[in-house]
Amino acid sequence: MSEPLTKLFMKVASVRSAAAAGRSFLESYPVDEIIQKAKHGRDALYPFSDLDEYGRALLGADIGLKQLTRFATLDQLVLLPPIFTPKRLEKLTELGREPYFSDVDLETTIGGFRSRMPVTMASMGSTEVAHGASAQLGRGAAEAGIPIGLGENIATVWGYERRSKASMPSFKQRLFAYLEHLDGTHGGAVIQQSVEDASDELWNKVYTDPDVEPYFKKGLVAFEVKLGQGAKPGLGGETKVPRDVARSLKGTYYFPDDPERVDREMYERHSAPGTFTEDILRGQLRSLRNNFPRARIWIKAGPFRDLLPVFRVAWQERIDAVLADGKEGGTGMSPVIALKDLGLPTLACLTRISDARTEGLPLSFVLSGRLYDGGHVVKALALGASACAFGRPFVVAAGVAGAKGVRNFLEATEVEMRMLVSALGKYRLADVSREDVGSLDRHLADALNIPYVYAG
Repeated sequence: MSEPLTKLFMKVASVRSAAAAGRSFLESYPVDEIIQKAKHGRDALYPFSDLDEYGRALLGADIGLKQLTRFATLDQLVLLPPIFTPKRLEKLTELGREPYFSDVDLETTIGGFRSRMPVTMASMGSTEVAHGASAQLGRGAAEAGIPIGLGENIATVWGYERRSKASMPSFKQRLFAYLEHLDGTHGGAVIQQSVEDASDELWNKVYTDPDVEPYFKKGLVAFEVKLGQGAKPGLGGETKVPRDVARSLKGTYYFPDDPERVDREMYERHSAPGTFTEDILRGQLRSLRNNFPRARIWIKAGPFRDLLPVFRVAWQERIDAVLADGKEGGTGMSPVIALKDLGLPTLACLTRISDARTEGLPLSFVLSGRLYDGGHVVKALALGASACAFGRPFVVAAGVAGAKGVRNFLEATEVEMRMLVSALGKYRLADVSREDVGSLDRHLADALNIPYVYAG
């Protein structure tokens, strides 16, 4: 690094130190961000400078204190256990003994799938961080008895049945790493299809695949229409790939640099976000029902301002589940500006779910976006969600101990949920309600129509 630039970085550090002590009005001026853009151009739009890490690392909203002070999260809600617990008395009478947290029934139905707990594995796509661990992720989820999502671009990038890269499983291998370990009664696979996947007729291949046929007969497969992703609503799938991959995918995806003409270490690969109006969405959902009658139909919606109208369309078209993914959601790659400025926070998505419940929409709602423990799940259930989807926690767990790590993480989360629901004096998920949650922030309490805990 040149001496002038070194001095400039030292000046930035000095300004930050002063800001931390409350001595500078430059507290939030992003000098280092401007420097990176000046040095790297459009490469600086993404979270790393080490391009080889794209798709191999866990990205998404910053979970540090600075981000948490910018918008409210579920951590600003608390559960409110009562002393008087008539539901506990009912359980005592049923059991003939004092109930324990182990007596809480967590079994539920999510979008037509039976699940041993109100948790699903979020749809993760073709990026290597998820795809490379997919066998362990799938087996762990199946053995725990929860549904799993398979995100966009997997088949197009890695091959449907035959591997396009020897070291990476194909789409079908990833799917059967899950299906082959199901107990036959719990779980279900939710399969996304991007614009590019649609060109390869992914859903049609899956639906007509004789190996998948038995699972359709059992009602264990859903197709998920992706309307957006939490980390980058309004944008398509993005990652960076080496030249050989870019050449093989050219013509299917958008590459700002032509890999045949421009020599780069890594190439941006973009997929289209898809174009929707209410009529287009209705038409697509009806076409899915008509063409794939044995498949369940899910919708994944990013954190858009018109979520409530989407929920209404989903109910009118008899969709099995809607997943709302907040802006804190994880991603293989997303522009920093999208992570910062695009979309509703997860808690705001939950308010839209709560509004839908007030309207009487009896949909199966799944909430996702920086959720990772039993407390998040129980709070979401209290405000109208049917379940929560986790993504990054499962990848971390698989990285620690493979499928066993996934099961261990879910076992711990399951006990957390049982303890919390029991502490509320309740033993069925259906009994958890708005009365069980309060807010540490007065404005948030008003928005969610729940108690402000300091008001008495």
